[in-house]
Amino acid sequence: MSTAVAKSPFVYASSLAIDVATMKLVPEADTIADETRVVFERIAARLAQSGLTLRDVVKTTCYLSDASHLEEFVEAYEAVFAPGPYPVSGTLVLGIAGNCRVQVEVVAAS
Repeated sequence: MSTAVAKSPFVYASSLAIDVATMKLVPEADTIADETRVVFERIAARLAQSGLTLRDVVKTTCYLSDASHLEEFVEAYEAVFAPGPYPVSGTLVLGIAGNCRVQVEVVAAS
């Protein structure tokens, strides 16, 4: 399974704040805001391998494990892309691996 794929002019990447050895949420992701930050730090690292940054993201698909996380997630998400422009985004509520509460997929354009 790949967490980033480049197909010029796009890079597709995804992440969640999971420790793959334990399949559990990483300790530094104790709040939804922290988990969102960790997810985007990991995505940024994957984009950097292709010479891109979060500023190159044009589309996100966001997954939350519970609708009650939406408000805190949106605040953290907006902070990642502030001051804008913000990518086109869709958010869904569904089950996520381990005990993670946030997963994000992005499309970035070079």
